Amino acid sequence: MDELVVKRWQKNGKDRLYVNRAGARGQAVAWYDRITDEMHVVVEELRDAATAKIAEWRRINDSPAPSKSERPTTPTSLQTKAVPPLPTLTPDDDLASNRPGAALQEMARAKELEHSRLVRLASRLTRGTLVPESIRSGLAGELAVGSALERLVPAGWHVLHGIQWPSGSDIDHLVIGPPGVFTVNAKHHAGASVWVGDVMLRVNGGSTDYLRNSQFEAARTAKLLRHWCGRDIPVQPVIGVVGAQSIKIEGRDPTVLVLNADSIDQALAARPHALSASQVASIYAVARHKQVWLTKRSKKRTR
Repeated sequence: MDELVVKRWQKNGKDRLYVNRAGARGQAVAWYDRITDEMHVVVEELRDAATAKIAEWRRINDSPAPSKSERPTTPTSLQTKAVPPLPTLTPDDDLASNRPGAALQEMARAKELEHSRLVRLASRLTRGTLVPESIRSGLAGELAVGSALERLVPAGWHVLHGIQWPSGSDIDHLVIGPPGVFTVNAKHHAGASVWVGDVMLRVNGGSTDYLRNSQFEAARTAKLLRHWCGRDIPVQPVIGVVGAQSIKIEGRDPTVLVLNADSIDQALAARPHALSASQVASIYAVARHKQVWLTKRSKKRTR
């Protein structure tokens, strides 16, 4: 990968970030206007790399300064906590390469391998399946929601799939676009009636923990992004429902968006914008790192 460097240039009321190849006479790759929030690319094949470099520079250097009331007064507290450096992004650690439902596909293959070769062959010949219904249904849901979310990418959005936490649980889909950041949980309920209140989501009358789990996932994501980005980034929890016969929203103040998977991309795109293009790129530059999500941060102990 080409090594790129970022240099800031300010003159006559202009403020720009220039991205060049490394070296004394490095080739110009792109430049970013900090005043108009516009990106200008010279070497098209390095667009993503240049965007990531600028996002990284801004993540470290554009953290908002504390207000007067927040500034420390004691000499020992004058050192503010710096934004931690991102790990090196390797192909194996780039979540952008994840495809929807990849984790469930691995689980399906593992379930098949629990049976003998003869049993697997007989299952294929009879067009049967050795994979439990829960895995097959979940996989169908993630594929449907992931496919719909990918339709947002041409409009400048970023979509990541199967983001794993240290515990082994994962975020089905993470969406980053002009309206903000969304954690999306796919739920497949073919032909079901879904009812949504303020604190409960019911499927065919039965209670679920979907809303509570989605809220927890979004809050956890917001905390992680704050640590790595150096500022608060609101994260909206979303549930994408696949195959339901009906979805009835009766909550007065829903904290979780419950959307039909068929139109989930349109619903998110219609929300008001809250992030600039450079902010979207900056958050994505952090979120695509697998190790960012797997790193366990030590908690400070109080005596």
